[in-house]
Amino acid sequence: MKKNKLLLLGLLVMPLLASCSETIIHPNRTYPGDPIEDKEEFEETNMTVNFYLDYSHSEKPIYSMRWYMLKPLETCPDEAKLTDADAADPLYPHFLGYSEYSSSIDESKIWNFATDYKQSNILNLYGIWVSGEEA
Repeated sequence: MKKNKLLLLGLLVMPLLASCSETIIHPNRTYPGDPIEDKEEFEETNMTVNFYLDYSHSEKPIYSMRWYMLKPLETCPDEAKLTDADAADPLYPHFLGYSEYSSSIDESKIWNFATDYKQSNILNLYGIWVSGEEA
């Protein structure tokens, strides 16, 4: 009977010992979640950027383009640049810049093309217009 118990115990412990085999990690191979030291190459445009005159005129963008998610736009495209002459409301004749938010009374929410980016399939940027006192 003791021999059977020893044999049974050996059979139960054997799979546990086999599963504790040595794991070899190759540091030159990247795994999901590992930090990437080199800058990631952006190969496909996977985001649509829509530029609107302002939030009130957001039914149709004045300019739309494809861009790379998580990469700053660097500069405002020429087709989307607005001047004070483009103002739709005479009470707010000065163009402050573009914002992801529908309204802003100062430059705190203005989109910085050099550094700002978004992780989304669509980025809507609205023109922010102010009266002469805020500009």
